[in-house]
Amino acid sequence: MKRIFYFLILVLVLSKTTYGQHERITNNWKTVSINDSRLGEIKYHVYKNKIIDHKPLIVYLQGSKNFPLYWLNPNGGYSTSTTLNFKSISNDYHIVLISKPNTPFVDSITIAPSGRKYYPLNEEYREKYSLDWRVNSADKVINDVLKKLNIDSSTIIVWGHSEGSQVASAVAVKNKNITHVISMMGNSLNHLYDFILNERVSALNGEKSNEKAQSNIDSLYTEYEKIYNDPKSTTKEWFGETYYKWSSFTLNSPLENMLKLDIPILYIAGGNDHHSILNMDYAKLEFLRKGKDNLTYKVFPNYDHFFMETKTDESGKKEWIDHLNEVNDFTLEWVTKNL
Repeated sequence: MKRIFYFLILVLVLSKTTYGQHERITNNWKTVSINDSRLGEIKYHVYKNKIIDHKPLIVYLQGSKNFPLYWLNPNGGYSTSTTLNFKSISNDYHIVLISKPNTPFVDSITIAPSGRKYYPLNEEYREKYSLDWRVNSADKVINDVLKKLNIDSSTIIVWGHSEGSQVASAVAVKNKNITHVISMMGNSLNHLYDFILNERVSALNGEKSNEKAQSNIDSLYTEYEKIYNDPKSTTKEWFGETYYKWSSFTLNSPLENMLKLDIPILYIAGGNDHHSILNMDYAKLEFLRKGKDNLTYKVFPNYDHFFMETKTDESGKKEWIDHLNEVNDFTLEWVTKNL
């Protein structure tokens, strides 16, 4: 009985400690909930700095995975998949983040000995997470923010990174209040094509035989056929996500949505981004072919998916250089030039 009592005390102490740690993050944000009969609860978060000021709006759309927007690592430090310097940018812009379905703003995660980060999939996330959910939730959030905050409606930016880049153009097609689209490190063609491209490049680089690459590609086509034959399934998974997620994000391509837009679009790629670069280059070609001039395509030749550059000195020692602030500065200068 004593053991159970001490265990419960320990749980309460740890919970209070973790909550206190989380406050370091949540204190900077105001959270608002929208309840929708189809989408369920939508939670969005506004950075508090100068929140009453009249400012333009940035709605930031993070990338893939079911992680919270911030997560507490076992070492006590926080990480995030977001790529904005909120403190500085919020001096001039209202900044809004949107949580994924039934996913907390901040939480602890598990890191396996292999280094793989893990956060459990919950049922509501599995049932709802899709391009449709992300686009329609962002649309409702933008409309709600315009009613509640002091927004300079001449500049309403939807800004996506990685998978969020795919979402951004689709949101702009739906919500006519948006004036600028920023898409970073996100494919322009069918996302499933990336996996095929990676196999071909791996073979061409001599990392595997052409026979092995072809065998892997044939297996990919088998999996893709399963996904498209059961596109609404929320119980069947491939590569850590439901068939519903994969089918919804690939029924049409981000490029198709981009081409529907006449507002300014900034499309940023990293030349060393193995996730996306081969898929991104085609967008500029298609805009040229269509005679559309509203796309700015900027490639940073040596940056990876998260704007890092790897340099090796004469001794073979590697150095990683973070260019995130440089890329964000370039982006905001582009916005100013395209008002």
